[in-house]
Amino acid sequence: MKISMGSTLMIAAAALSIFSVGASSADSQNSSPSESFTMIKDYGLKPYVRVSKDLPHVEDKAWKLVCTMPYNCHFQPWIEVEGPEGSEIRFNSSNPLVLYLTPTETVTTKLGEHIYEAKKWVSGEGAVYTIPAGVTVKAVQYRETGYNTEFAGSFQCNDEDYNILWKKAARTAYVCMREWFYDCPDRERVGFWGDGTPELNNCFYIFDQNSHRLCKELVLRKLQPKFYPGQHLEFLGEYGLWFYYLQTGDLDSMRTVYDQTRTFLFDTYEFGKKNTWFDWGKDLKDTAVMETCFYVICLKTLKKMAMVTGHETDVPLIDEKLQAIKSTFDSLYWKGSYYMSSQVTTPDDRANAMAVNAGLADPSKWDAIYDNVLTKKTYASCFFDRWVFEALCTMGRQEYAMLRMVTRYKTMIPCTFTTLWEHYDRWWASWIDAYDDASSLNHGWNPPALLLSQTIAGVTPVAPGWTEYQVLPKEAFLTDIKVVVPSIKGNVTVDLKKTTSDYTIGLVSPAHTTAIVGIPKGSFTTLNSITVNGTAVWSGDYRGGVQGVTWAGEDADYVKFKAAPGTWTFAGQGTLSLASPKALPAPPSQDTPLDKKHWTACASVPDSSFAFSGAKIPIEIPAANALDGDHWTGWRDMTKTQTPGQWFQVDMKQAQTFDKIVLDTTWALWDTPQQYAVSVSNDGETWSDPIATGSGELGITTITFAPQTARYVRITQTGANATYHWSIYELNVYRREP
Repeated sequence: MKISMGSTLMIAAAALSIFSVGASSADSQNSSPSESFTMIKDYGLKPYVRVSKDLPHVEDKAWKLVCTMPYNCHFQPWIEVEGPEGSEIRFNSSNPLVLYLTPTETVTTKLGEHIYEAKKWVSGEGAVYTIPAGVTVKAVQYRETGYNTEFAGSFQCNDEDYNILWKKAARTAYVCMREWFYDCPDRERVGFWGDGTPELNNCFYIFDQNSHRLCKELVLRKLQPKFYPGQHLEFLGEYGLWFYYLQTGDLDSMRTVYDQTRTFLFDTYEFGKKNTWFDWGKDLKDTAVMETCFYVICLKTLKKMAMVTGHETDVPLIDEKLQAIKSTFDSLYWKGSYYMSSQVTTPDDRANAMAVNAGLADPSKWDAIYDNVLTKKTYASCFFDRWVFEALCTMGRQEYAMLRMVTRYKTMIPCTFTTLWEHYDRWWASWIDAYDDASSLNHGWNPPALLLSQTIAGVTPVAPGWTEYQVLPKEAFLTDIKVVVPSIKGNVTVDLKKTTSDYTIGLVSPAHTTAIVGIPKGSFTTLNSITVNGTAVWSGDYRGGVQGVTWAGEDADYVKFKAAPGTWTFAGQGTLSLASPKALPAPPSQDTPLDKKHWTACASVPDSSFAFSGAKIPIEIPAANALDGDHWTGWRDMTKTQTPGQWFQVDMKQAQTFDKIVLDTTWALWDTPQQYAVSVSNDGETWSDPIATGSGELGITTITFAPQTARYVRITQTGANATYHWSIYELNVYRREP
């Protein structure tokens, strides 16, 4: 979630005092007296994967050393130097958002050779050291720390786009964990209930059971009804409390929070309040429909909680409230082809998705909602799109759900950042439609790992504590999926493969569980038979014959079986179409990047800085930044917006042969060149005719041309854009090897 600078500091300070108590409390509730658990893990000192200068290195003026980690993490820079006494070394993350909460640290050198390490952790994918003149840097490392949990789950499929999304979502989830679930680890570190909902969900599909401690902390946390009450509604139902209970079987926690949940729903929550908050996304929100749907989901969950915690006397009142809403919902909001309240003038994808998820939109309305809203509107943020995705899959439209996911994450998938962002395309769609430089590039509310493992692979508990779970895939156009889900009963491993004649689900099911496995009818043109471990068990009717496997019924979507713990292969035989509406991504380039450590750069404007975000933090943007190996630091022309004649030039110090240039401007996504021309030179004075021309792509622009041998490269801006500046956050030159 993004809030103002002043609010950020106030809420962050409150979080430090409020949530740290909750974390300690959660530890005591999860740990026996003999059990010792350290919340934060020290991974020790590690080498950077790249440093911008060969070490040891010294200069006769102040200089910067930029160092890169393999992924986004919490870290403390470490340095070994030799030099005079009294010089000041500065170190911080290359991520400018950390400056909201963590000022750049400094140390004053002592005479001779010494080692220094930052005292506070920061987050990001690179470190920047500012080194004074005359100080020799002998070595640098970083100390990684993070929440004490392991990556225990996994997802792999035949389409690398979704593999990348799962891995980036997993890394995002981890970097947003520490004393509690953060919305982001740089700008705020606030424990919002809205961000916490998908973060809790993700834990059960990505991490080991140590992560459940943070989930329990969130479940047991005292509610703050004035702190974005819409987020409370999102959490107190199926997606928060009941999700946690199904995953853990922790009935004591349900008993503990029952009364505060009932009080919030019956006595506290007020409909129609201005600052309720359900999503960033487009500010055109149909809140009346959304909050009604979430309230219904919460009431249904409260009813289930009442039944398992001994509060059955509340059930008649809950049923009465549910019936009152159901009896008027269509008359209030159904407009013949979609749901819409008088608050808005166009239907909202979020509101209509929630009507499906809440069970208020009966199946007879699904086609109209799909045709008129869910395929037409993309108001949802990357936080709320989770519920649009789930609604589409409920409606049997998983192919479109998968296409929508990859389309909306189109700039996050190919980028070099290892985490997922606060906003799609870094575009802040609340109140104003504009690029938001202060949105985080590692925001915990991104759900692809959850959606791919739980909904697409179809692995989810249906009884508390995984005593019974289901494997009901909705694989869409994927033909090969392997997923590991780290349930509290042990790893559930599913290996799904599709050919034109066979649909196979390999399952390793842990002890003390019952698995419901479904062969999806919709994946077949014709389904003829089903075998289990090679024995025929179905050919239109169930015939049995495999010990440990029983009949679980057949519906419009699946032929289902119950399986005891063990290793199983369920295989459907028939005719399947493998046609896909999505092309597989191109394989990674094998081109060789040229070493740029000793290159220099200049531009048509002097080096400068800009005032970053509403906090007006000064950020330096010299031309050298585009060559330092870090995609968080860059060069920008802030003298004017894009106009013909601007240029950026690289001196490679010697003639080199190359055939591709990649401009990465992901940090300043919309600063991509409107149009460009590339020229080369051997003396920096006489330039060739353009060897390539074209238009910039959002985020990453790849420029290819016939092989050239030259020392200098110049990129000239030939287009115009009255809104955005021109930036290059990282420039790489490549040579294709024979």
